[in-house]
Amino acid sequence: MMELIGHRQTAPKPTVPIKPEELITLLNGLESDPSLRLAVGLVALFGLRPAELMVLSVDDGNLKIGNVKRNAHSSATPKPPRTVQELPLKELQGEGARLVQLFHSGLVKLPKSIRNLEAGAFKACGHTFRQYLDRNATWQSLKASNPELTPYSLRHGYAWRGAKYYDRSIPIRDLAALMGHTVKTHMKHYGKWTDDEGLMALVQAITKSAANQSKRL
Repeated sequence: MMELIGHRQTAPKPTVPIKPEELITLLNGLESDPSLRLAVGLVALFGLRPAELMVLSVDDGNLKIGNVKRNAHSSATPKPPRTVQELPLKELQGEGARLVQLFHSGLVKLPKSIRNLEAGAFKACGHTFRQYLDRNATWQSLKASNPELTPYSLRHGYAWRGAKYYDRSIPIRDLAALMGHTVKTHMKHYGKWTDDEGLMALVQAITKSAANQSKRL
């Protein structure tokens, strides 16, 4: 029995992605809180880490993300800001560009407790973002139906859309680059989503496409 001590017996559950219909419900429920809606929309539509809300900038209409990974190597050789792209909801086309414009103009600001954090307080930013969500009634309702949702589900939902939501999947290498991590990291944390609904939709899409090609021959 001694050899079992210190060894994990069950693998941790991966973070579940927020699905498009859940995200639409959340964004609609945040209409009365523009600051939190801005933060949630940017994280979800652009696949941000919550901590990256502290290092946002806009250049020629494009949303840029600074570095939040602090270690001796990254401090000595900081990476330039990466450009992120929206993976839009089909029902809310153009919403990401609208949010970027609002953020850049200052007409709507990020939540005050996030803006007031000291520079580099990335862990505190993630914690604060979670607190805002946990106090929101719409988020509470979504979690009641899907208890495994976490704030990181917003970022995972971005990866899910890139893989399963559109007529064509975004190549993993490109999706990983958009999210600011390696392909290995992407496969480890974002490549485990298979459910009955998704499998059925995939098979139907592939077989329908094959059938259509056969008819044209």
